[in-house]
Amino acid sequence: MPEQEQDELRIGGKTIAVEIVEPLNSGGVRVDLEVDDRKWRVDVTKTGSKKAIVTTWRDGQLADLDEPDWLEDALSMLARAA
Repeated sequence: MPEQEQDELRIGGKTIAVEIVEPLNSGGVRVDLEVDDRKWRVDVTKTGSKKAIVTTWRDGQLADLDEPDWLEDALSMLARAA
């Protein structure tokens, strides 16, 4: 199991917890992005573009959440930091 990394981003007054889950065979990465009681697991390309939202949670339970408006900004910030 790869070592997990955690960090935080701040976008528009929100604090977004970021956890790198695992590298992808395609060269991208799978990350968890969490705000308050909601979490999105996202596959991201090497350039920071979203490949897919893998799954989402609310209050620790699987849920069908919409894509947050801050997602693209968060992925761009992560790509610049890499």
